Amino acid sequence: MERFASIVTRNSSAGAAAQLLIKLLSFGFAVLIVRQLGAEEFGQYAAIGAFASLFLFIGDLGLSPYAVRQVARLRDQPDGPTQINRLFNDIVSLRLILTTFGCCVMLVSAWLSGRPWVMIGAMALTAIGMITYAVEGTSEAFLAGYERLDITAGAKVIYQIIFVTLGSLVLLQGLGYYGLIYATLISIAALTFTCWLGVRRIGIQLTWPRASLWGPMLRASLPFGVITFALGLSYKFDSVLLNIYRSDAETGYYNAAYNLVFSMVTISTVINTSLYPSLTRQAIAAPQTLPVIYERMLRYLLIISLPIAVGGSLLAEPLVDFLFGPAYAPAAPALQIVLWTVPLMFLSEFLSYVVVVAGEEKRVARAIIMSTSFNVALNLALLPRYGIVAAAATTVLTEALLVLQCLWFLRDTLRPIRWGSMLVRVGGASILMGTMVAAAPWLPLLARIAAGALIYAALLLSLRVIGAEEWRFLRRLQRRPASVEGGSA
Repeated sequence: MERFASIVTRNSSAGAAAQLLIKLLSFGFAVLIVRQLGAEEFGQYAAIGAFASLFLFIGDLGLSPYAVRQVARLRDQPDGPTQINRLFNDIVSLRLILTTFGCCVMLVSAWLSGRPWVMIGAMALTAIGMITYAVEGTSEAFLAGYERLDITAGAKVIYQIIFVTLGSLVLLQGLGYYGLIYATLISIAALTFTCWLGVRRIGIQLTWPRASLWGPMLRASLPFGVITFALGLSYKFDSVLLNIYRSDAETGYYNAAYNLVFSMVTISTVINTSLYPSLTRQAIAAPQTLPVIYERMLRYLLIISLPIAVGGSLLAEPLVDFLFGPAYAPAAPALQIVLWTVPLMFLSEFLSYVVVVAGEEKRVARAIIMSTSFNVALNLALLPRYGIVAAAATTVLTEALLVLQCLWFLRDTLRPIRWGSMLVRVGGASILMGTMVAAAPWLPLLARIAAGALIYAALLLSLRVIGAEEWRFLRRLQRRPASVEGGSA
């Protein structure tokens, strides 16, 4: 248990530190993009990214999460390094072919859907980055399988520094989102090179791929691919529809709000990405410890995410005005709604990993397919008429449906968890904090946020949501066993 905690601590602390730096950079830069481009041009830029993401899955088809699981299982076997090296070359070659095909499909679909040529040209440039990402994504997956997320975290910091620097220059020169796409391509090239150096450090060498194994690999990874496609469709379909049925400006308003939410969800992604390979090994080495880990992680995820939803929804209007200016006031109602996906996404991501660790990824795929089908149907029915409010409400309902399905699949596994105590205490602290913050509208926005954080921390202690148990757990995490070193951890 201590070894497990130490590995997760190394990965999550390295990831959290890097992601904190990344988010401080990218958050400020994202605000600059929104302000500099304006609602209409930013709407086009967001629609290009959303459109591309719908086809990005073709270049992966679930091979990345499949690779993480396979490397985690193979690395301790006698012939593991040899098998892992062959697996890398098979997957990277296959992904390059699939990504090239996916890019062609994307461009044809953009033309058939009547996208303007200026957007189709931008998508063609984006396709170059997608092909480069096939190598980067494979390298990142293998580093994750070796639980070396510290390497990928550092690579992403380099990527973000380059992107923010070049992107700021092109924005200040008035080069618009085409300049941003060129900055992205240069940054992706640097990210790919850094991750490639990382996989070389763990012993990966280039060899000839084995095309005869591509079919079996695709069949094994297909459930993961379905999950990736369905999630991409669920998260980006509304932006594509807004751009087609409403306007560039409304697409910009919605994505200004939506991107704020996803900047918060990064916290969950860091934690869950760190946990996944470790939980996979723990399920084999000490499965009896998993229920305790699950309860603790669910409580921590709720402690982080619920106050974001409560406080953010109460402060949506001044927050939008502070970040983006009065021109983006129409984004505030959407932000008030879509912020409630934060706790739901924290839970759904973690619970999905728990199901996958149990080897039931097909169940996750079915759950996500059902949620995505619901999302697509509701967006098609409501979004053309009601716009960004319908898109925001549909996003929340979709994530709630996914959480309910995961809870149903895991009802036996999660039965020992004390849900009532957890939800009442964390929810009570969040509501009390929100009430106190709402009662002080005369305070400046940053002062209200700081006061809310202090009030929430005090409530967590007074309601005993966190206490001696947490301090003991943190002390255990700090005692790093001598055997946990480098890539052998």
